[in-house]
Amino acid sequence: MASDPWKQAASVADLGNLMADWLEGRLGGWTPNYLDDRPDEETNHLIPVLAAACRAGFVTTNSQPGCAPERGYDGRMWRQRAFVEGWIADGALLARIRAEAKQAGMTVVAHGPSSRGGGCIPLTDADGEIQMAAGDYPGHRRLMNSEWRGIGRHATNQLRHATYLTLIDPVWGRDDRLWRALANAIR
Repeated sequence: MASDPWKQAASVADLGNLMADWLEGRLGGWTPNYLDDRPDEETNHLIPVLAAACRAGFVTTNSQPGCAPERGYDGRMWRQRAFVEGWIADGALLARIRAEAKQAGMTVVAHGPSSRGGGCIPLTDADGEIQMAAGDYPGHRRLMNSEWRGIGRHATNQLRHATYLTLIDPVWGRDDRLWRALANAIR
């Protein structure tokens, strides 16, 4: 039986490489923090920039494209903001991503190891009813226990000192500016 690559991860960089392989379909099976064994179809066009971000050291754990209002399966009008969140241990990379995102007009929310709380920013709504939001932060320990259960001890130790970063396009439905800013920051 092959060893679990997630359990073998010795660093945040290792987690990033594994996540990129998963996004690109080279690593199957269970993946920490995702409820499925592959990305949602709506994310397919984002995979190149998400995988590159992961390999650069921004280990993405959740994202969605911006979607203009459209009638959904339930008859309600759905819309969503582009956003991405994840972990960064490299301070220089964090500074570059923050600078590019702010220059592009994105909302940037960063939580360090001692952070708690935060405001709720709607990401997806249906007829004005919030379906998904970001910003409320339960703290590193709780988030690590829910997102990264089953990873290696050394990678866990690095995450304890990393920054949890969320980037949000404040404009509903726009799906180009956030991803361009992220791509520029990781070059």
